[in-house]
Amino acid sequence: MSIDDALRAKVHRLVTDYVGGQAVPPDLSTAPVAIRSGTAVLYLRLIANAPPLVRIFSPLLRKIDRSPELLVELNELNGRLNFLRIFWRDQSVIASTELLAETLDPIELSNACDWIADAADYYDERLHDQFGGELAFSPPPAVERP
Repeated sequence: MSIDDALRAKVHRLVTDYVGGQAVPPDLSTAPVAIRSGTAVLYLRLIANAPPLVRIFSPLLRKIDRSPELLVELNELNGRLNFLRIFWRDQSVIASTELLAETLDPIELSNACDWIADAADYYDERLHDQFGGELAFSPPPAVERP
């Protein structure tokens, strides 16, 4: 499956506009763009599929073993969340969603990125506290109040 140049250019323009001047790789099908969101990072990648997709994903935790307790918790989260899913794969807990590239518009892209970013930045620390693993970025130090 291939992606035509016009669709590559459209997706690149939408992503470049969304990230507001941050450098975006020239071909999002070979290298995703990374966006930091608190302690999480999300990636946007163009996927050669039928039809082509834009995948937005965030590894919430890395270097984490699968366990029945973890899978039960992820299943519970998936039962409450809309427009995204959280799953374990290859020693990582990942939040992800896909959008149709051909009909993608700025609002749809912004909403999906915001959903993944908010979920990743919220659930990464909570899952880390409960199950371990590695966060993308360390949380800021706690501020002591007088």
